[in-house]
Amino acid sequence: MAGAAPEQFDLTARRFHQWGVILLTAIAFVLDGTNGGALMIAIGLIMVVGRFRDEADLIRSFYQNVLRPRGVLRADWAVEDRATRRVARVLGGAAQIAGGALLLVGGYGAIAWGLIGLITAMIALDALFSFCALCFVVHQFQRQAASA
Repeated sequence: MAGAAPEQFDLTARRFHQWGVILLTAIAFVLDGTNGGALMIAIGLIMVVGRFRDEADLIRSFYQNVLRPRGVLRADWAVEDRATRRVARVLGGAAQIAGGALLLVGGYGAIAWGLIGLITAMIALDALFSFCALCFVVHQFQRQAASA
């Protein structure tokens, strides 16, 4: 029996989601304090819950239900192994929730924005260059294990 056909994914949807997260993070940074913290928690929840329930990803839903049908953005279908990117999305969302919680508590702004900034930089690398930092690390570990 032949294997299943490789699954294709819309890379425009992924990039739009990533740029949306970056934009909302910038807004949260400007808001700072409890408002910025609340927004970061919301962004983190969109990332984590949206990983498991597509309709919870409001950013991607806007692309799929508004922008793509109107021809504003077009789908860019490609075969992609998303397993590690999905883990990265959950870890990134959890870090954003933690950063948002630190902002809500107050007094931990530098730690919160450092954590959020690190995640945002990794999201930007993936959005700009399709470079998934966690994917790279996993690949390096797999290479090391294979050569051992």
